[in-house]
Amino acid sequence: MNRPLTNTVRAVGCAFLTLMLGSTTVLAHAMPHWIATWQSNPAGERGAPGSFPMPPSILLQGTLRYRVRVSAGGGSVRLRFSNEYARAPLQITAASVALAGIGLDAVPGSMHAVTFGGEPSLTLPGGAPALSDPVPMAIHPLQDLIVSVYVAAGVQQTECHAPLLTRPDEVGIEGQNATKTAHLNRSRCLFSRPLISEVDVRTNRHVNVIAAFGDSITDGSIDPVTGDRGWPGTLSRLLVGARRSVVNDGIAGNRLLVSLPLFGASGLARLDRDVLAVPGVRTLIVLEGINDIGASGHSRFFPASPLVQASALIAAYEQIIARAHEHGIRVWGCTLLPFEGAFYYSAAKERVRRAVNAWIRRSGRFDGVIDLDAVMRDPTHPQRLRRDFDSGDHLHPNAAGFRAMAAAIAPRLVRSSPIGRPAALPVAGFSSTQIAHQ
Repeated sequence: MNRPLTNTVRAVGCAFLTLMLGSTTVLAHAMPHWIATWQSNPAGERGAPGSFPMPPSILLQGTLRYRVRVSAGGGSVRLRFSNEYARAPLQITAASVALAGIGLDAVPGSMHAVTFGGEPSLTLPGGAPALSDPVPMAIHPLQDLIVSVYVAAGVQQTECHAPLLTRPDEVGIEGQNATKTAHLNRSRCLFSRPLISEVDVRTNRHVNVIAAFGDSITDGSIDPVTGDRGWPGTLSRLLVGARRSVVNDGIAGNRLLVSLPLFGASGLARLDRDVLAVPGVRTLIVLEGINDIGASGHSRFFPASPLVQASALIAAYEQIIARAHEHGIRVWGCTLLPFEGAFYYSAAKERVRRAVNAWIRRSGRFDGVIDLDAVMRDPTHPQRLRRDFDSGDHLHPNAAGFRAMAAAIAPRLVRSSPIGRPAALPVAGFSSTQIAHQ
């Protein structure tokens, strides 16, 4: 065979292979696949011994019910349950998922039994999660679901009466199997959203899952107008129609470098579970480190410890970026919000925050930077939150602050899409809806 003919054969072969690979890619993307649409990261009672005074826990026996607001929609639902912070097995006697009615009520006739390998119950070993079977149930973006879990033998939980538990959730409680009952008679205030840690949906669309990784500033509180939870909930609303699913990976009290009871494993320790293993994550937004700064040195509630150095937090960010890039995930870094006036503020800690923010802005290590410090600070007193964005504790934003944060983040994510040209960003509008837990 002469050289021109050989080159022609090679060219035809390469073109055919490219066509076949392209067709395979299109078919793969067109096939239904799972993506995360809601998260509530586990945060139990493990941590450094003596590092934090633990409030007493109680045994809850019966049905625990949660209201969750999904981000993206799909044709089937799958639930992830968690027993990851317990040492003893957890028996899920029965579970169901339904469309949400008013408060913690389910829409009558919409309740679907949840099974595990075709069985109605499951025993989770201590330290383990579990995925349910798919539930054929069409849901829409921003729809609220009711998840009911019957634990006949009970589960230990912490009530929200300790001074630092600033982000409680109301959970429906019934002392019997109420997984098929639309209305529950009573509820209880708990610090965490136990047992249910993730909701996935099955879709055949290209959807970029965005993980919002942080502490209570990300975990957030409920917007009294929209019912969205924190800035991730508002961001999800802003990105409706742009093929995005936003999941909230915030844990109140969480730190990058230290694991604490109630406040969860450190950011570095939980990254694999809460981000890298989550189906469909392509973008990671990191807003964490203020608790590492504020709770170090001398502060109320926490034992005295050496003041954290900016270099330690920078090393943590470098690790997060490297580990996320290994999984093809883009990482956006957010500057830390001002906190003068907060219970754990000091001038020395403010200098650490400024050094960290300077590195986030200028290092070029993140794939993108969102300067939330510039958005949220008081123009006349930049060490403090803007008064109209302050919840009152000089640390956590209020609903208006969360909206401002989401509005600053949304356009950046749409313009930098890693999955092709997105739909136009919808105009933000906040109309009255029933208040719901995300």
